[in-house]
Amino acid sequence: DPEATTSSGAKQLGTTVSGSNDLVTGRLAGAAAGDYDLDGGTTSVRSPAITLPSGTLNLSFSWYLAHGSNASSADFLRVKVVGSTTTQVFQQLGAAANRNGAWATATANLSAFAGQSVRILIEAGDASGASLVEAGVDDVKITR
Repeated sequence: DPEATTSSGAKQLGTTVSGSNDLVTGRLAGAAAGDYDLDGGTTSVRSPAITLPSGTLNLSFSWYLAHGSNASSADFLRVKVVGSTTTQVFQQLGAAANRNGAWATATANLSAFAGQSVRILIEAGDASGASLVEAGVDDVKITR
């Protein structure tokens, strides 16, 4: 499990949705909430190639984007499908308001990619400078 952080509420959650592993912007908490958060750029993780079968396909995952009141819409969590083209299937933007971390679930229809080899690209960004931004993703699944 990642280490929890707080700053005017929970920012990095110390629990996963299931199991003991998830993807977070920084597993360690540090001495202060902003020690291992995302700062001044983008971090990403990309899956290996996945050959999708034919039929109706859905991507589902659990996620959170937490930030302090110094965040902006330049901060984000995005999920893209990279095949012969790149398609953004999920986006959550930051805002100039405190947002505590809480797991939510998202789904995206991937049927347009049936029969293709694709990669899932997850990106989190802190493009607004020194804002406090934490993001997490868990239980990424493709179902038919």
